[in-house]
Amino acid sequence: MILTPAGAVTAGVARRLLTDDASRPFPLVLEPVGGDVDLIDWLKAHRPEFEQDLQQYGGLLLRGFGIDTVERFNSFMQCFDTTPLPYMFRSSPRAELDEKIRNIYRSTSYPSDRSINLHNESSYSRVWGMKIAFCCLQPSAEGGETPIADSRRVLQTMDPALVAKFKEKGVKYWRHLSPGLGMHWQEVFQTDKPEAAEEICRRNDINFEWKGDALFIDWVKPAVYSHPKSGEDTWFNHVLFFHRFSRYEELDLPYDEYLPDEYLSSQTFFGDGTEISFQEFAEIKRAYQENTISFPYLKGDIIFLDNMLAAHGRTPYKGDRTIATAIVEAAYDARYVL
Repeated sequence: MILTPAGAVTAGVARRLLTDDASRPFPLVLEPVGGDVDLIDWLKAHRPEFEQDLQQYGGLLLRGFGIDTVERFNSFMQCFDTTPLPYMFRSSPRAELDEKIRNIYRSTSYPSDRSINLHNESSYSRVWGMKIAFCCLQPSAEGGETPIADSRRVLQTMDPALVAKFKEKGVKYWRHLSPGLGMHWQEVFQTDKPEAAEEICRRNDINFEWKGDALFIDWVKPAVYSHPKSGEDTWFNHVLFFHRFSRYEELDLPYDEYLPDEYLSSQTFFGDGTEISFQEFAEIKRAYQENTISFPYLKGDIIFLDNMLAAHGRTPYKGDRTIATAIVEAAYDARYVL
């Protein structure tokens, strides 16, 4: 495969690296040179180059193309191999921006004064999207960046002994779905019928237990995946995001505090059920922090990520902020389909 170098210009679109830091060649910025360039027309004519860039760099920043309405963003997302996917087996609240446009969502509804830890979208699920995009319709007055990290570099930066442990054991996810604590099961499974939620669990090898109105679920997945196209190993999971110590940080609790399960909405373990220690949690967090890139949004920016090669999060913000997001091109764990 011949890669188009950063600095090249293709049909009026220039490529450049966002930063001069050679240790962080990510993301690649695509922007028009000179006159107006219709991004959708350009993409249709240069899809192989776009896919090549995405696989090499893991993330692209499309800047200056005037994609600044939900309608234009939806038209852009229609250029890929599937229409935008519905957000199933949810881990955060999400609402469509326009009821007439399916599966173009407002980015996570979460208190604006809190950070969202880096993660790969739906990596805890049996099904996820290979590509995810964020489009800035209204930048916030302050903060509100979407920090990103190359998941291959996160893996390479982590303690090799810890990586080997996760490769051997995988990760066990545990969730407590209860009214008043995180998300209730009706929102997660997008149904109000308990038997429908149970059937989804059975089809996808998810253990479940009812305790009154609360549903407790757990399941095991790999923590490290090989990318289906490049074959590269990548850190693709929600180990940090769902870990109890992330919840402690959210509540400003000391790490040696004991919080009973009924106050936790999620937890992660090694795949054999053993605890992930504070030191191991801290090592994972360090690997993310060392590889995180953050930059202010401009209106019309699109951050376009290979979801298996790049993680994303959110910084706190002030003022109005509207970021549209969409996911395309489903991938699956073996035979499982939610």
